[in-house]
Amino acid sequence: MAAKDKKIAALEREQKRTQVVANNAKVSAIEAQHVLFNDTTRPSHRFAAPAKSIRLSDSTTTLQLGGQIWLDAIYNHGEMTNRAGFQTSSIAYDDNTTNDNTLLSAGQSKLSFRSHTPTHYGDMTTRFEFDMFDDQGNADFHLTHLWGELGNWGAGQTFSGFMDINSFPNIIDYWGPTAMVFTRQPQIRYRTEQSASGATWMVTMERSDADLAFPRDIDHATLSFNEQNDWPDATLSYQQRFTDGYIKAALLLRSLGFETSTQEDSVTGWGINVTGNYALDKTHLLKFQFATGEGIARYINDPCCSIYSAITGGSDAGLNSNGDLQAIGISGGFVYLDKQWSERFTSSLGVSYVDVDNLATQHARAFNNSLYSTINLIWNPTMMSRLGVELQYGEVENFAGEQADNLRLQTSFGFKY
Repeated sequence: MAAKDKKIAALEREQKRTQVVANNAKVSAIEAQHVLFNDTTRPSHRFAAPAKSIRLSDSTTTLQLGGQIWLDAIYNHGEMTNRAGFQTSSIAYDDNTTNDNTLLSAGQSKLSFRSHTPTHYGDMTTRFEFDMFDDQGNADFHLTHLWGELGNWGAGQTFSGFMDINSFPNIIDYWGPTAMVFTRQPQIRYRTEQSASGATWMVTMERSDADLAFPRDIDHATLSFNEQNDWPDATLSYQQRFTDGYIKAALLLRSLGFETSTQEDSVTGWGINVTGNYALDKTHLLKFQFATGEGIARYINDPCCSIYSAITGGSDAGLNSNGDLQAIGISGGFVYLDKQWSERFTSSLGVSYVDVDNLATQHARAFNNSLYSTINLIWNPTMMSRLGVELQYGEVENFAGEQADNLRLQTSFGFKY
């Protein structure tokens, strides 16, 4: 009887072990189906990492935590007031504007929370993400994404439909090319993808915010006006994938306006942005963007954020010589070549340029054009870490013809989790 009891106990233990293995296999199968995400972060942070997720109990929802610890060590030769990002429109025309040439910053560190839930209406995903970027190099809370999607629909704050994050070059600078269309803002989105043809269509309605230029003969300190944003900005984009890459075209329409106690006016802004990636071969990837339009400077990296904007205003629209509101023209683009030297070493080389068609009434120090160029060497000692060295050079010119430049050397250390 004792021998029979031992045998029965052994069989029960084996049955329990088999059941646990089967249950784990089921959970792994479910997770394999539901924890894959389209990680559209900046390419400088897009180095490989294994999928990580937590399956919530009594639920089909999986939760994914991720992020990175990042340190930038920076040396500046010129007067760049954006200490942590290589923003050419932050280069000062005056000497002794900044007090030091070196900076250590952990601002590119970030944390993200993502969830994935299958539903009858399609996949439901959410994304809450922030980094610690501050233009003075202080690590501080900087919200980047508050986003949710259900099937083809999305709402919240994320990348604008007018931009293409996948064209961002493989650099370690946080700011990016001077002509890069880059902004995150609240929006409603509809997106549909045709797997067979490789085509993707997307429509968004986004928050509008006019960035108006100040007339040169008016004291900006006493200027009293209200910007009018009667309609949200609207974007429409089409992307076509093919064997060696993709090409994307995006359109933007917006209404810009203002009112004072004696005057009211509005104008329509428009833009087109063409971007893409093309693999020349297995080790060379070409990335490009060309954007042009009127009244769209707020969407572009450099003109949106000049350090002199407090006295010049923005570059979206301004009063012309007749006193009417007029959208300001702008064009710009970049070309980058990413090189894969080996499994662990990569490089990226490229140049970017943007030019504004200033109105005759704009302030002398209003942004006119800028040049941005970088070259780097990046080493990935492990799948979850990165060390890069990058040389950055930029020039900026204002409406009056003043010019300034900066040469920066940046070394970055990244640890992904």
